[in-house]
Amino acid sequence: MNEPEVFSLITEENIKLYANLHRAKINRKNVTIIYFHGGGLLYGVRDDLPELYINTFLNSGYDFLALDYPLAPESKMDQILKSGSDILCFYLQNTDSMFKLKNHKYVLFGRSAGAYLCFMLCDRLIKSQALAPAAIISLYGYTKLNEAQFNTPSKHYKKLASIPNESIDKIISDSPVTYGPMDSRFSLYIQARQEGTWTKYLCGPEDPSKYSLTDETLKSFPPAILAAATLDPDVPYRMSKCLLKLIPNSHLITIYREVHDFDRDLNDESGRLTYEEIIEWLEATI
Repeated sequence: MNEPEVFSLITEENIKLYANLHRAKINRKNVTIIYFHGGGLLYGVRDDLPELYINTFLNSGYDFLALDYPLAPESKMDQILKSGSDILCFYLQNTDSMFKLKNHKYVLFGRSAGAYLCFMLCDRLIKSQALAPAAIISLYGYTKLNEAQFNTPSKHYKKLASIPNESIDKIISDSPVTYGPMDSRFSLYIQARQEGTWTKYLCGPEDPSKYSLTDETLKSFPPAILAAATLDPDVPYRMSKCLLKLIPNSHLITIYREVHDFDRDLNDESGRLTYEEIIEWLEATI
């Protein structure tokens, strides 16, 4: 795979965001897959998707665009969503002129927290009557921050060694962070889930329900393909099952295991088979 072309945007709040574009060279569909990474909105990097999966999209004719967004707790949800909207609209407004693409049709794709951003940004696009995505790809995603399991200590993460506050203090920056590798910021997420304070990192004093989509809203969404594991320790599987019922023309891929990001291990065929099914679904749906 060739190195991506890198574009950048400086927001009104002086946050610099980057976008990595991989162009399809064969079987062109003139459709862009726009990707938001996961990491609980506390960590993660835009170029975290394994090359194997990026190539799956490229070889099927889809261009692939990976976007930055600011991370919590340095930025709170209102800023995260605004910046995500800014860089997405930056692409949509400059598809032809700057990105040199004819791909006005696009699909939003996110893993975990990235899928959450896709759902939240889709809602904003629909309400503003902007060009909405043709479809959404959600791997172990969610649409609500006011989920009880997100706001209470996690039994799964309580099994891990506790993280001292001094370590957390060394991680948190005085300025916005948009590139947060797992090895340097994952401790934030562990402590937040151990203590049940994750949404406080994200929302501050605001009610998490402000950043949660209603069932009625989801009924107006474009088609979605969902994938999740039945015993996911981070995001309850029932959240994906609920989305399947609410979003029209949606499809759920079920992984029967106790795992969250099942596509992280490239030796596990669950990931490869899931991405193949995603491609088949896209071919039949958009």
